[in-house]
This record gives sequence, structure tokens and C-alpha cells, in this order.
Amino acid sequence: MSTLFVIGQVVLGGYFAIAGIKHFTGAKGMTGYAAMKGLPAPSASVMLSGLILLLGGLGIMFQMYTTVAYTLLILFLVVAAFTIHDFWKAKDAQAKMADSIQFQKNLALAAALLMLMAA
Repeated sequence: MSTLFVIGQVVLGGYFAIAGIKHFTGAKGMTGYAAMKGLPAPSASVMLSGLILLLGGLGIMFQMYTTVAYTLLILFLVVAAFTIHDFWKAKDAQAKMADSIQFQKNLALAAALLMLMAA
């Protein structure tokens, strides 16, 4: 395994693991946002997504259960793109732009994970 790949897996896995931790540390605000977006069981949704992000990120970082990690993260990213970052529903121009960027980022990360899975 090349040094560049190891650096990439630590950075990518760390990105998701930190995002998962933020779901737990910022649960109150994220739960309110999830409720505003109409997610079912917002508090449980935030906790479950935090766990998925944390475990998926750690799986990538330590190259453990990578197929499971990639699959969980891809599912999370696609679901979040279409439910949380639904820019087409936003009325405010800034909110529309922010959600559009996050939507595209989620789909690009999901595509990158698909490529890693295929490698």
C-alpha cells in the first residue's frame, strides 16, 4: 500500500469520523435542523447518522470492514443529499446555494467511495 494511499485514507476516514463526532456533540442543533427538514424521529436520525459516519470513517482509516464502511457512508451521503440538502425546495437564495453545494459534495463523495469500493 502506497504512502499516498495511507495518507488519503486517514484524511478521508478522519473527515467522516469527525463529522460523526460532531453529530453527537452538536446533537441539539442538528436535531432541530433535522426536524425542520421533516426527518422522522429527528433525534434518533441524528444519532444513527452520527454512528454511521463515525464507524464508516474509522473503517476507512483503519482499513477494517471497508466494504461495509463504504456502503454505509454511500447510503448516508445519498440519503442526506436528497433529504437534508434539498436545495430545490429552498426559498432563500443563500440557503439554496449552500444546500446545492452540500448536495453536490455529498454526491461527489459517494462517487469517490464507489470508486474505492471498485478498486
